[in-house]
Amino acid sequence: MHFSPSPATFSSRSVSSSGPRFTQRSFVKSNSFNKSHSFSKTNSNVRHASVHHEPHIKHVTNINKSVVKTIAPSRGPAAGKLTFAKLPLFKSSTGKANLVGRLSVPTGLKPKLTLAHIPNANFKLRLAPFVQRQWRKAYFWVAIAGVGYLTVPELYYDRFYRCARVEDPDYEQCISVLSYAALEEEEVYRVRTPMPSTASYRYTAKVEPTVEARQTCSFEPFVERQWNRSFVWVQIPQTGNVTVPEDYYEQFTSKLGSEPPNYPGACKVLVEAAAADTVATTSPDLDSTL
Repeated sequence: MHFSPSPATFSSRSVSSSGPRFTQRSFVKSNSFNKSHSFSKTNSNVRHASVHHEPHIKHVTNINKSVVKTIAPSRGPAAGKLTFAKLPLFKSSTGKANLVGRLSVPTGLKPKLTLAHIPNANFKLRLAPFVQRQWRKAYFWVAIAGVGYLTVPELYYDRFYRCARVEDPDYEQCISVLSYAALEEEEVYRVRTPMPSTASYRYTAKVEPTVEARQTCSFEPFVERQWNRSFVWVQIPQTGNVTVPEDYYEQFTSKLGSEPPNYPGACKVLVEAAAADTVATTSPDLDSTL
């Protein structure tokens, strides 16, 4: 690319296209060291403006640290220590690093999809973990009446669209799609924590999951899983030591208490729990979901 050696002919277009190495060379050839301050200011403004052209890079809202502390209290080396006052309940692990924040809604946002059908109260609560959720990979914005703006991973968008495109969206299925997306993303970074010798099982299942049940929903991601909230230990034959959040325990065991045990349903409970467990909140109206 060619440009005039005169500093007065610099344009924002030539600056933004040059790159760092080209800019340095330009300073020498044009003998315009005395203009470096104005050049840097112009270049800074151009870089700032270019951020708005990136479709999937959004500014992240600062996380309210006081709220995060209620989700994942820092326990240091004592994390996971048995609480004798509430046997066999375990406190949450130190998992702040695994929490993702809420994104700011971009100015002038044009969502990829808008759903005018308002979900019922139960669905609103279960959709909350995906409102302005930050994902590690590319995502799209989806507007839902009565809920707000959801973010949907690009890799899961087709599946989400199939359950949402109808006149009366299948929000149950849409929540499952987003929950599995969150679990898959979190599983890449998860570290197993063996069951402590001081722990005891809150529940022991008597029947192992069938092959069909294992194929429908696997308990593997929840074997020796640490949570950002208090949890209990559950033993499932031919599966391992599964951890279950305290606030999801009754819902989980109600599925296992049926005859025969509803293992796919119990597993689905944990999938949704994991999606809510990995997101931080910056808004009081979302606290009840975490």
